[in-house]
Amino acid sequence: MSSVTYPSSSLLKLAPELLENIFSFLNPHDVVNFGRTCHRANAFIRPTNQILWRNAFLHDFDDPQYAWAALLPTARAANKHKESQWDWYRELRRRLLMLRAIRDGAHDALHPPNEDFIETLMDIFETAVSAEDPDRKQARQGTSLNLKFLDDLFRTIPRAEHLIHDFHRDIESLSFPLEGIPGLNRPLTRSMVPFQRVSETASRFHVYYGRTEREKSSPRAKASARAFVYDFSVTGSDADHGPFKKDKSGLINWPVLEACSSLMIRNFEIARGGHIETPTGFKNSIPHLLPVSPLCPEDWAGVSGAWLGTYAFLDYRDLFHYNFAHHVGHGAGLETYEEACGDLMQLELKLCEDDELKNDPRFDTDLPVCDDLPMLYFRGMSSGHRSGRPRIGVRGAVSLVPGGQQVRWRFLISYAGADQWQLEGVQPGGVRSGGIFGLWTHCDHDENGPVGPFCYYPLCLCSKASFT
Repeated sequence: MSSVTYPSSSLLKLAPELLENIFSFLNPHDVVNFGRTCHRANAFIRPTNQILWRNAFLHDFDDPQYAWAALLPTARAANKHKESQWDWYRELRRRLLMLRAIRDGAHDALHPPNEDFIETLMDIFETAVSAEDPDRKQARQGTSLNLKFLDDLFRTIPRAEHLIHDFHRDIESLSFPLEGIPGLNRPLTRSMVPFQRVSETASRFHVYYGRTEREKSSPRAKASARAFVYDFSVTGSDADHGPFKKDKSGLINWPVLEACSSLMIRNFEIARGGHIETPTGFKNSIPHLLPVSPLCPEDWAGVSGAWLGTYAFLDYRDLFHYNFAHHVGHGAGLETYEEACGDLMQLELKLCEDDELKNDPRFDTDLPVCDDLPMLYFRGMSSGHRSGRPRIGVRGAVSLVPGGQQVRWRFLISYAGADQWQLEGVQPGGVRSGGIFGLWTHCDHDENGPVGPFCYYPLCLCSKASFT
């Protein structure tokens, strides 16, 4: 019997360098199929062949080294272990196994969401090439392979949103509290069931993803996000009255920020009108999305320019009633309250480094910041979308959150000759990215004073047409 000669036999006679060059044009699936042709081929595609698997990885994903190189020193130092332990085969396999499970609707992957898969999705997002990537070929002329992967995943596989929250057909009829319901440990988006034990990564991923389809139409979702942002106990002086942890660490309280984002994306869409976009989602959450102004290179945060945003609030009687009369299990009671959405507000800001701002006691904080980039100060004006509304003075400061990956903003709103409102926000996407989300309070921080969420977006990311 004559032996069968496989095509791989002749290929494997080539020098390894030539083989690696040939295989750089193959996608991972083709590489695996080649390895099934014979023992020698299988040995060639072994996991330890990092050059081969790097090429296969880069066929579908961005090179993470570019995203790592763009990190500021503090974040880069924290990432060193991951960089040193990176394995191209392992990381590619991890991502593709996740994709297969989601496509197949694997129960263990989606009910409840597999936290390993959420970590994997976050890794894909955080290693996406940014607009400042030095290698435009790697960015595929400005299009990130990672962002395309995520967009395709959630656009083409309806079940993928189960990674943001579990599905339950009777969710709108359920009563709070939800603890103790068998098999329903995470029935809503993470911002919808306050104080559940959910990883910070899950809340972060929801913020970057934006609003889900069920959030869009769910009254319970809105009521449950309110249960965070209108709770007097959520923030306070230990968190500078913002969406930070109440331990004076300066770190972000991601479930609180998630609730602010969940609520304000919908409120912004109410306020914005038809000629304005809501710039959410992965593509608006990457750092360096907006370029540095050549006229003001020291403005690393992209402060100067126009911003659009709005705010939301409960009638103070309802706010007080919720916190002291109906505060029996988070999420209960807020379905019956009518939340008000503010006007669409436009900020015109300009970087300002005068000593009066730097010495302003309103910018004092006990929370640490990352000093990889200097604190910036600014002044500006706020005006409503409606004509005839008076312009209001704004001043503020911007700095890096500890860890060096997100940006903290403080806005002080003054009118009638006095400071009135303090807005503490976080730009979760990082330096010169998309939206800012946070909490507003009165500047004097009276005990049990009013509190509510707000958002601002760079105008250039919102405009379908010119805004006047």
